[in-house]
Amino acid sequence: MNENIHKQVIWDSIVCLIVDDDKFSRTFVKTALYQIGIKNTKEAGNAEEAVELLHNFKIDVILLDQQMPGKTGIDFVKELRSAGENAKNIPIIMITVDTKEKTVLDAKELGIQEYLVKPISPLALKKRICTAFGLKQERV
Repeated sequence: MNENIHKQVIWDSIVCLIVDDDKFSRTFVKTALYQIGIKNTKEAGNAEEAVELLHNFKIDVILLDQQMPGKTGIDFVKELRSAGENAKNIPIIMITVDTKEKTVLDAKELGIQEYLVKPISPLALKKRICTAFGLKQERV
């Protein structure tokens, strides 16, 4: 019974940060999140904007692109993990077209919980978010 209460609260209380230099990709991810019940999102077009948002808002999960101009997603996570205490423990899901073995291994090494290859589906995203939070996948 207690488990059901926890599951009902989670989706509409999650604040998700989408970090991707491509506006279309951010909109696509935002739409997928909306379809699974996550309506509170913040968007950043690069690592600097993401850091700013992390300072100003309580973020529960980060959805991160790997290939961005300037700092890559991996570079951003390296900085994040060595930064303040708050940002260290935020679950990160990499959403990217980059399937190179080195990138995937670097992501795992940095503690990036999940790795999704674009294009993504709302269902796959929901599954990864559940896993990142340590929840069992709800029946749809």
